[in-house]
Amino acid sequence: MQLKSKAQRTPWACVAAAMGMFTVLHAVPATAQGTRGTVENATFTSAISGGAPTDFRQAFDNTTPVVYYYAEILGLGGQTVTHRWTLEGKIMQAVPIAVKRARQAVWSKSAMRPEWTGDWTVEIVNARGEVIETDNFAFNPPE
Repeated sequence: MQLKSKAQRTPWACVAAAMGMFTVLHAVPATAQGTRGTVENATFTSAISGGAPTDFRQAFDNTTPVVYYYAEILGLGGQTVTHRWTLEGKIMQAVPIAVKRARQAVWSKSAMRPEWTGDWTVEIVNARGEVIETDNFAFNPPE
């Protein structure tokens, strides 16, 4: 191997040599290492205030205009997760959510229609297409 003289080095090589930067180290995010991620504190709510659910519900009457799904995502910083809302097995919407931190509160909402009664499911799907959480709520006429 032939070494270049100082005059033959590129300016960046000189800067790197002067700073001792021969090896660049960086942290590999957990998502690159293959974690599937986890979910904590998942709940349905009638509203979000200050980044937190205002109540914790498993049933709503069909006069409710909006239902929110809230969850804390762990171990998926740098990925996008999807909240997949289904009614009786039919996908009604899929909401992509960017996760920027190792632990992040996320939520999505569905504008509801009175005729959309029945059993609803929301799945949280990671970037690899794996369902990492499934929760259900009922949307029915008032009793």
